[in-house]
Amino acid sequence: MPHTVRVIRSALIGALSLAVSIASFGCGTATQISRIIVAGDSRQLRERPEGAALGSPTRPPILFVALDGVDRDLLYDLLRKGELPHFAELLGGRSATGAFAHAHFDDTLLATLPSSTMAAWPTVLTGKTPAEHGMTGNEYFIREKLRFAAPVPVTFKDSAPTLGIFTSDEYANRLLEVPTVYQRMRERDPDISIWVAMHQIYTGADALLVADRTAFARAFEETLKDAMGSLAGEEKRSRAVYETLDSEVIGVVLDASDHGEVVPDVLTVYLCGTDLYGHIATEGPDEARRSYLKEVVDPQLGKLVDALREHGELERRWVVVTADHGHTQVVEDERHALSTTQKDDPPQVLVQAGFRVRPFQLDVPRDADFQAVLAYQGAMAFVYVADRSTCMEVGKPCNWERAPRYREDVLAAAEAFRSASDEGLGTPGMKGTLDLVLVREPRPFAEDDLPFQVYVGPEEIVPVGPYLAAHPHPDYVAVDERLGDLAVGKHGERAGDVLLIAHNGDRATPDERYYFAAPYQSWHGSPSRKDSEVPFIVANAREPAASIAARVRMVLGATPRQQKVTDMLLSLRFGEDWAEPARIDP
Repeated sequence: MPHTVRVIRSALIGALSLAVSIASFGCGTATQISRIIVAGDSRQLRERPEGAALGSPTRPPILFVALDGVDRDLLYDLLRKGELPHFAELLGGRSATGAFAHAHFDDTLLATLPSSTMAAWPTVLTGKTPAEHGMTGNEYFIREKLRFAAPVPVTFKDSAPTLGIFTSDEYANRLLEVPTVYQRMRERDPDISIWVAMHQIYTGADALLVADRTAFARAFEETLKDAMGSLAGEEKRSRAVYETLDSEVIGVVLDASDHGEVVPDVLTVYLCGTDLYGHIATEGPDEARRSYLKEVVDPQLGKLVDALREHGELERRWVVVTADHGHTQVVEDERHALSTTQKDDPPQVLVQAGFRVRPFQLDVPRDADFQAVLAYQGAMAFVYVADRSTCMEVGKPCNWERAPRYREDVLAAAEAFRSASDEGLGTPGMKGTLDLVLVREPRPFAEDDLPFQVYVGPEEIVPVGPYLAAHPHPDYVAVDERLGDLAVGKHGERAGDVLLIAHNGDRATPDERYYFAAPYQSWHGSPSRKDSEVPFIVANAREPAASIAARVRMVLGATPRQQKVTDMLLSLRFGEDWAEPARIDP
């Protein structure tokens, strides 16, 4: 096959043995891991005709470094103190005083809401809000399709959907309702070459580079075991498996560049170990991520720097760095974890209010009987309710294509959560756990949705802006605007009919914080600065920092949120013509 990217050779016997050993965690998981392992090499996603150009070198090349779970203050502090020397070299170098002459460090970019992986990265790489691109969180409900989407499951333990992202299933990419930045680039420049290393969003790229199958499978195996509580003591807290995965990601990029005929015009490299380890590290997320960035990420980026220099690509290539969200330390116990398995958890609130709740699993029969659905996002949760007049009798499926009734269904659920948190009614363990209960009048799923408002008492609501003005949350940032990005638009109903925000990012100490998930050491998803202020660095060794800064500010404008990253990538690649509308194939 002409110009196919061929990388990574794994020992199939050992890999298949690993897949069999995971079978006890569920048939779906073992099957998906087996498919990844047996699939062989990284995948070519797009054929080039024989004799076609291998790239488009007349336009500026781009390296996009995507970090998972790294907040702005953490990364900038390490870089400015000289604790990430290889990273600094990638950004054009750091002076003795800590200045970066060829890089702009933006201090304004905010994550979307919820500040979680699978709301953020689709926003970053489509240039559209969650209400537009349709992926509103790590898991969510598509009511008109009776489909529970879970690229990163939280209410149940099954890694099959996550693993399916990187197989021919293309699980996350098939959930997108809009084109990616790669498709938009390709429409403007058909010869462009694009490689994506390990990232969840890759439609429109030439090649998906996946880490060594054994390392990849083992990382998810360990994460699944940890979530199921089957690891103990120090074994549970080891970062080694995540370190191996990130080193394999860099390794596959280096192998591909060695075996390929050109370095791609656009290269995306995704490193997720900071987030995965941050969730479980007993030393807390800040110390864990600092050491991980210094001891794992920086040396691996040093290898990438050497490879780019060897190919003559280091100085001419734009480098763009960002992350999806930050991290907030929590207490790892059942009291603070608002999971789905305890008697006083959120599902019981709905049961006490008379709702039949959807089982916590990826798929249920289309004729399943449920009147409410819960989807978790760490510090936030989405609650979906049906028009219960269509399914009053037990055993009768609801008509989920119909919008729920406002008072009888939406406000009934909202009041149940408000009274549980404020007064402990029905579920005493929920008392004091919720910061905000948000509602909105429902619209048919084909219509644009209304903004959320704060539910403060029986049938009493207050717009978010005035409520926060009267009840200041100094650690929250741009809540009203970002809730609009999440919930107002064509697919805004996928953020639920009732939205819950736990006391998390508004609290000063871990023992005051709650989160919607199984017990962990750290979570995110809140509107807080800690979770929401993400790094955004643009660098080029041939450009002065001042001119880069002017260019970044022009693109980010007055609303510097994650959807603007796509605009920045297009601007760097196509110059003044970046904003021209592109014609995208269906």
